[in-house]
Amino acid sequence: MIDVVGCVHDIQSSDPVPLLGGGPDVKEQRDHFCHLLEGIFSEARADLVTEEWGRKSESFAQILKKKLGFRYLPINTTDEDLDGLGIPSDYMVLGRYTEEQKREWLRLREGLMLERIRSARGAAESVVVICAFDHLQALAEKLAKGEIVKQVDYKGECWYRHDVFFPPSF
Repeated sequence: MIDVVGCVHDIQSSDPVPLLGGGPDVKEQRDHFCHLLEGIFSEARADLVTEEWGRKSESFAQILKKKLGFRYLPINTTDEDLDGLGIPSDYMVLGRYTEEQKREWLRLREGLMLERIRSARGAAESVVVICAFDHLQALAEKLAKGEIVKQVDYKGECWYRHDVFFPPSF
């Protein structure tokens, strides 16, 4: 069984977010997300958690690893990976590249993430993948080959508020 959890990267840790600050709305959303992850990890009896996470701070999944004892693997692409794939490190900057280029580069990154997940899986029966919403559908489809894959999109949860991480000024 594989659970693929889509998210906004700013919800994955308690670190301050430039431009958003660390107000009560941000903290509340993050608390709900952390609780959601803990529930998924526990219910699935996760053997392996992989996460698209490249920041210096500890993510909630990394913190929960200490409590629940699963194997953990970061699957984010490094600067070296981007160079190797021919992807500019600033590929997501608004207005710099076309949407078609960005989609192609996201697919290339997903190929590398998928490779890392498969090679790390070993005998793990229950795997949880945490990734940006941009990758949720594609990774779930690619992982579904002969396997039950559940997509988790918290945007349908009663606690989710779009305006917290996507204020109208953006």
